[in-house]
Amino acid sequence: MEKFGIGCKKLMAKETKEKIKNSSTLFIASFNMMPVSEQDLLRSKLKEIEASLFMVKNRIVKRTLKELDQENIASLLQGPTAIALGGRDSVSVSKTLVNFAGQHETFKILGAYVDDELLDASSVKRLASIPSREVLLAQVIGGLNSPIQGLVNSLSATIKKFVLVIDRIREKK
Repeated sequence: MEKFGIGCKKLMAKETKEKIKNSSTLFIASFNMMPVSEQDLLRSKLKEIEASLFMVKNRIVKRTLKELDQENIASLLQGPTAIALGGRDSVSVSKTLVNFAGQHETFKILGAYVDDELLDASSVKRLASIPSREVLLAQVIGGLNSPIQGLVNSLSATIKKFVLVIDRIREKK
């Protein structure tokens, strides 16, 4: 029985290390007394944006972070820890987590590690306030289109005036 427990912990540590090592974004949250149904709901929301959520003992995460030379992240670990990894982009993951935390008192964002930067909970909330990638792209395209549209309108107005002048000359003759 004792060997099974040790083997299980080693396997869990190995899986945790692989997940953390292969992810560029890592969000850490506390889920004290959070019902399983709510955990499943959060997992499904994260799955929609290609992210995942797993719960693991802090001891295992701390050991893994030490092995990966990322011990500074360990300062975010408090109480029962949930870790969200991956996703299309860090903004969409932060939006999902912040929205979920706003609706569920038992879920609290502790911080994140994004693009080699350690973020506290307030920074994650600011990250969530950034417009989505699609909105930003639309704004850039709109910004690029605006001068072109202005040029088209100017040329169109000049051509209309020219046609009006020609038409008035025709009427006089």
